[in-house]
Amino acid sequence: MVMTSLSRRKLLCGIASLPAMSLLTGCGEEIPDEYLLAQKLNLDLTAGEINKAKKLLSLQPAVDTHAHPGRFFLDGMTSWDKSMDGFLAEGTYPEKTVADMIKSGLAVACFSIVGDMKSLTLSRTGITATRPFEEGEAWADYRRQIKTFKDILGRLPLHQVKQPDDISTGNDRLGAILTAEGGDFLEGRIERLQDVFNDGVRSITVVHYRTNEVGDIQTVAPVHGGLTPFGAELIGAMNRLGMIVDLAHASFEATRQAVAVTTKPVMLSHSHILHEDNPNPRLISSEHARLIADTGGIIGAWPAGITQRNLPDYRDEILRLIDVVGIKHVALGTDMDVNFRPVFDNYRQLPLVTALLLKKGLSAAEVGQILGGNFMRMFREVTSI
Repeated sequence: MVMTSLSRRKLLCGIASLPAMSLLTGCGEEIPDEYLLAQKLNLDLTAGEINKAKKLLSLQPAVDTHAHPGRFFLDGMTSWDKSMDGFLAEGTYPEKTVADMIKSGLAVACFSIVGDMKSLTLSRTGITATRPFEEGEAWADYRRQIKTFKDILGRLPLHQVKQPDDISTGNDRLGAILTAEGGDFLEGRIERLQDVFNDGVRSITVVHYRTNEVGDIQTVAPVHGGLTPFGAELIGAMNRLGMIVDLAHASFEATRQAVAVTTKPVMLSHSHILHEDNPNPRLISSEHARLIADTGGIIGAWPAGITQRNLPDYRDEILRLIDVVGIKHVALGTDMDVNFRPVFDNYRQLPLVTALLLKKGLSAAEVGQILGGNFMRMFREVTSI
């Protein structure tokens, strides 16, 4: 038997004649699909609280500052390292993820290609770069991924976002900002940046898991002492074009030098504050976070399983970021669909995260800032030439 939304509501309202259940749902309250998901995840949320969150999502454009939806960047990829065969075997599924994004109320996501993809390998300790690129190899792989993005843009309910005015709410087509994780494909050639901009790329995470021509990364010993001269030149050129400089994965020293060079706000798209008992190199200190905030930039709260076990833990990491840098500098950066043991592993959970923040005492305006308002402010500042 197929249960309609109306019949499900009648069923739950019938159950709500029991006093305890009545407190959870409230007879006559529209029961959202996410309510059953909240129960499955053992979240203390009522139907009314979830509906309030969904209403906010319909009014405030919500933005994911860093994502790889459906692992689209792997499409057309052939095996280049045996350690990655299992990774490739999982396949790509942008159709499903985009549908979940739209259903969740998300308005915009950054669709990130991976600039150092063909240099990476999987090991016991995680992802590392184990070989240099051959001449032109990274650029050729960049072109493959750009073609894939344009293919999905043409066949899925997406519209490309190249400037802030392209973003709106209440659209049945998801806004897609094309971004790149790792500036390796530039191969140290600044003249390529204009071509990349013309392709529609609006943000570059300047380093990833390979220490490249731009600067040092968080997860291996430094080589350059921070930012390289080319890295400084790149940041200046991105500022002039109106591209978002993303310093996720950059070492503290590279970040310090980058914020000294930039004339525009910068972004750190996916991380959160270090825990004393877990000094994971991908997390950042309070000082590191404040470097980003001091430019007027934002930090995307990252729902990785490094220190988190569930959605309330993710909410708490968002609150810790707010305590350190202030609410004007916090955003969402899920790293979907390649995050490490994600606690936020489906976009249909977005109304639940929103409801958890509202239930913790944040106002609708404050939660709206986190969902997308802060990104929009930064995007406008960066693109104002």
